[in-house]
Amino acid sequence: MEDADVSVLIATRGRADHLRTCLPSVLESAARSAYKSEVVVVDNGSVDRTAEVLDSLAADYPVLRVLFEPVPGQCRALNRALAMIGSEAVLFTDDDVVVPVSWVDDMAGPIISGEADAVCGRVVLAEHLSRPWLSPALRVCLAELLDVSGTKPGMVGANMATSLVAARAVGFDEELGPGARGFDSDVMFNLRLKSQGYRLVGSVGPPVEHHLDESRLTYESMVDLAVRGGRSHAYLWHHQLDTTLGYLRLRWLRDRSRLAVVRARNRSAGRLGGAARTIDEREFFLTSNVAFFQSLWQIRAQCPSSARGTARTHSLVGLGRRL
Repeated sequence: MEDADVSVLIATRGRADHLRTCLPSVLESAARSAYKSEVVVVDNGSVDRTAEVLDSLAADYPVLRVLFEPVPGQCRALNRALAMIGSEAVLFTDDDVVVPVSWVDDMAGPIISGEADAVCGRVVLAEHLSRPWLSPALRVCLAELLDVSGTKPGMVGANMATSLVAARAVGFDEELGPGARGFDSDVMFNLRLKSQGYRLVGSVGPPVEHHLDESRLTYESMVDLAVRGGRSHAYLWHHQLDTTLGYLRLRWLRDRSRLAVVRARNRSAGRLGGAARTIDEREFFLTSNVAFFQSLWQIRAQCPSSARGTARTHSLVGLGRRL
């Protein structure tokens, strides 16, 4: 839609069931918006029934537009979409997110009015995903973001918006995000916006709901989340943040030893036994730290003289607890 005011971008790969459940809320919000809006879904090499689901929804919602990017990588897919749209405001969300009907107007309004260059929205986990062991810190690692106040709010890819000019200027780092290192593409995007002087505000609208697959809450999946998160943080730390951190091998050995003790204690307490295996904060962040220190050490060995950024902020959503 060449004359759209707003483009909503979603990258998807092999998640037909999530699209069928969640995408209608995004399409409905775009269809009811006061702005001329389109929803652009980038099929990132799906081999399931994604095409069938999108064809069915397109018949009911003319605002839906489908692009194809066969090479895996969410950031690659989003960069491709940014090059092919012409709207003033760009909204980003995921294929497992349900949005309120006012979402498009809430997120696009400050950009189109000239109040801001980017809008950061809140994200809550769907109520049915709550677990007794899922602490606020662990919920943040599953992309929950409850506070977008202040002059430098954090940003999560499930609910963020920018002007097209700003989005194209900073772009998405294709070494990060799903299909690459796994995470932190939104954190890098947020840091680049701030370092280049773009104006960010928090949305005053209601949060979106993240309906992630329940399989991501298993013990094994949470350990994998911690490891991939640590590796992504290492890349982000080296290329964008303060890189003066030293004694990496000693820090790695220290936290690896601490992790072994915590896992032994949890095992003796029965936390790792049976079908109810869970992870606590201590084990999660130590697992992430071990991956972080090892990866940062390896990155520095491979590219010790690469360009490093100096942007710093207090709202680094996704960086977890380490050091």
